[in-house]
Amino acid sequence: MDATQHKRPVTITVGLVIAIMLAVATLVAAQTKDCTAGKLSDYEQLGSQGCTIGDKHFSNFTYHRAPNGLPADAILITPGTLPGSDDPALSFEGAWASPSLGSSISYDIEVAPSGKPINSASLEMEFGEITGTGEARVAAELHQSNVPSNCGPTQLMLTVFLGASQHKQAIDDGQLKDPARQLCVVTPVSITPGKNGSASLKGFMTVFHSSQAQSSSAGSHLVAAASGSGSVTPVGH
Repeated sequence: MDATQHKRPVTITVGLVIAIMLAVATLVAAQTKDCTAGKLSDYEQLGSQGCTIGDKHFSNFTYHRAPNGLPADAILITPGTLPGSDDPALSFEGAWASPSLGSSISYDIEVAPSGKPINSASLEMEFGEITGTGEARVAAELHQSNVPSNCGPTQLMLTVFLGASQHKQAIDDGQLKDPARQLCVVTPVSITPGKNGSASLKGFMTVFHSSQAQSSSAGSHLVAAASGSGSVTPVGH
């Protein structure tokens, strides 16, 4: 009888722990809300909880501000989906102006267990202005990631730029080396005046595709969407 009495508390304790774990998991899932338009500083405060666009979870937003870079509360993030699909998009808008070299925005993406893996991505630059030898450049580095906030090998590198020394490239897209269910994304922004020049940038957009990369023929719609034309459908409203 004594042995039986000693076993019972252990059984109850294990059951209680399991119940608590399930309750916490359910609570965390319930608290993960749709992404909505807000400042980058607001997104940073979401931390690992993040927010969702369809079957994609975005989290761990981190802003590395370089000297003369925009503050986080001066950058607006507008989430949405590509028209005719459920491909998620993030538009970043701000009044970037030269000189601003070395700022970057990073975040994690995780696909829901029943969601579609990410096969490709597109990067779009909204209209900017340059004079002389000024240059505006944005890159999107998509890294393999098995642990949140831990960027592994580069899967895809996209670059858009506006400069006097090179032809304008407002759109870049490409396929990932392998379909991914978890990515770490790093987006450096560089605005340089060059010699006796200037440059400015209004914004850029990154789209994550679950099928083929978005062709450049549709890029104008994505670029226009960054300025609020409605070509990308907002979520969470």
